[in-house]
Amino acid sequence: MKNPFLFNLFIFLILISFKLNAQACEKDKTTVFITLEEKKELVPDILSLNLKINVITPKEAEAINIMGGLDKALRNLNLEYKGGKYSVYENCWWEEGKKRCAGYKGSIGYLFLLKDYFEQNKVFEVLDEFKNKYGEKIKFEVHEPEWIVSEKKQQEIEKELKLKIIDRAKEFSETVSKTLDKNCDIESIDYNIEPVYRPYSLAKTIREATIEAPEPKKEEKSVSIRAGIRLICK
Repeated sequence: MKNPFLFNLFIFLILISFKLNAQACEKDKTTVFITLEEKKELVPDILSLNLKINVITPKEAEAINIMGGLDKALRNLNLEYKGGKYSVYENCWWEEGKKRCAGYKGSIGYLFLLKDYFEQNKVFEVLDEFKNKYGEKIKFEVHEPEWIVSEKKQQEIEKELKLKIIDRAKEFSETVSKTLDKNCDIESIDYNIEPVYRPYSLAKTIREATIEAPEPKKEEKSVSIRAGIRLICK
């Protein structure tokens, strides 16, 4: 256009038209929120056995050798476990304002993840063998064995529940579309995973030299997934 005024007016009218159309679309847009939940009961598949071994010996090397032999015997059981870290330090205490020391202390800990409850007996047989050999130099503690859901199984269930929520969100979107007579699309899904664990009835702590250990009661646990669904309807 030769006339700058007419050209600028033309551009201004186009921009106004775009703005009015955008505002009209925005006014016609409807946002819908809903929270969906899926839950499933799980049967625990792993027996968690938390074990700590303590040794007291006159010499530092003896403490290390005892724990080394015990560690090798436990590893030879070919059971799944975590841990195995150990420490050795001088056995000292305070008495009448003075520091006194006698011998050395050592400790090593394990978390066994067992597939069958009777596998714990293999662990206790090894401990009993070392207890008979070294007497009061070695002591061990077992802290409330319990059945838990393995990480692999938990992830599989979480994936399954998420897919169910997606299917329900799609169905809800179709229902809202018909109700509002609009085209509704899922804009976002925000998951919130909530493992809900029921109380356990646990066996009492196992004492030293127990070979046939009691089995903790296996009870179902539930995993719950909630998701906030946001729909945009036009």
